[in-house]
Amino acid sequence: MIPVSDEKRLRLTYVCNKLGITIEHFFDTALREGEMEILSNEALRPGGAFWNEDDQTKGTE
Repeated sequence: MIPVSDEKRLRLTYVCNKLGITIEHFFDTALREGEMEILSNEALRPGGAFWNEDDQTKGTE
């Protein structure tokens, strides 16, 4: 568990209540988004799974 101040905990609780979600759901979603960002950065890097070699050579002909 990450220690946070009472003020930050109250703000997070308030936001989660407004969104109608639990704090656990909030953090689970943030972790999944972080994982997706890492995966997409890896896949989109030069030579990655989604790298298009044709795009790399356009404009250099």
